[in-house]
Amino acid sequence: MRTKRKGRKAQIKAERDAIFLKMCKKDITKEEWDTLNKQYQTYNEMLKPTWRISPDVLFSGLISLGSIILVLNYEKLDIVRSKAFSLIPKRRV
Repeated sequence: MRTKRKGRKAQIKAERDAIFLKMCKKDITKEEWDTLNKQYQTYNEMLKPTWRISPDVLFSGLISLGSIILVLNYEKLDIVRSKAFSLIPKRRV
């Protein structure tokens, strides 16, 4: 899976570099330069990292963290004994 991502990034970088070389030529019209510039900007946008945390994962993590805090508080007050961590819901991420 990682090799595909690296391969795609390498292809995008190669295309971007080829467009940049076309933009550097002296005998280029303004219309050609504008279209090449749009393509170049598009390739730069494609190379930006797009990592985001899913709201579902964030919500389930907060629920798990909250339940751990509640269990620890109850154990501190001697309401629940030491095996209370089995009560915490286990979520898959």
